[in-house]
Amino acid sequence: MALKAMQDEVAELEKEQAKIKDLHDVALARLEDEQAKLTGFDEELRELENATRSKNARIAEDSLEKQKLGHEIERFHKDQQTATELVARMEREHEWIEDEKEQFGRQGTPYDFKGQNISECRSSLKKLTERSQNMKKKINPKVMNMIDSVEKKELALKNMLRTVIKDKKKIEDTILSLDKYKKEALEKTWKKVTGDFGQIFAELLPGSFAKLEPPEGKDVSAGLEVKVSLGKVWKQSLTELSGGQRLVCPLLPPLIH
Repeated sequence: MALKAMQDEVAELEKEQAKIKDLHDVALARLEDEQAKLTGFDEELRELENATRSKNARIAEDSLEKQKLGHEIERFHKDQQTATELVARMEREHEWIEDEKEQFGRQGTPYDFKGQNISECRSSLKKLTERSQNMKKKINPKVMNMIDSVEKKELALKNMLRTVIKDKKKIEDTILSLDKYKKEALEKTWKKVTGDFGQIFAELLPGSFAKLEPPEGKDVSAGLEVKVSLGKVWKQSLTELSGGQRLVCPLLPPLIH
């Protein structure tokens, strides 16, 4: 009996061992699966770290490039300010620039900068400057003073001429504006008067119509002519009306006058 009980217990233990082994195998399989996933995550993490390092390196390069561009922009603004001051100084020193600057850069003119060799121009300027300095040494100082005086007078006259031209332009613009205003006022008055005139004429002489119109081919400023319509027949003036029609319209002559 004791042996039988022990055998039964051993059988139960073997069954329990088999169940535990099955659970162990399942757990081991899941562990292997999780380890495989973990290995994949490690590889993905390494790739992300590499991508992060690459992006950081790119950001550092872009930051350096941004600093370089910032320095270039700052230098450009300084060069632009220097160039602007230089141009302003040259315009003050050389009055002819104001008169000739509209030709600057135009093809076929002496100021076609694209068609000029800057190096040759600088060399030529240097030679001409030296030649001018040498010539100044040979010129009578009194004559130079007279030339300076004449040049100053010429400059003053040019400035006065520019002022006169500007004032002339303003006056011409004002005249055009006044002419336009006068024409608009005449047009407005004419339309009002001819409307009232036609209405009064129709009331005094029913079945007829009258209007005021400029001469053919001209505008209101050239004058107005009276035209009368009796039915479908247009008369050029009141003098063409019959005596009876004139008696019907005794108030018209003062109106026309």
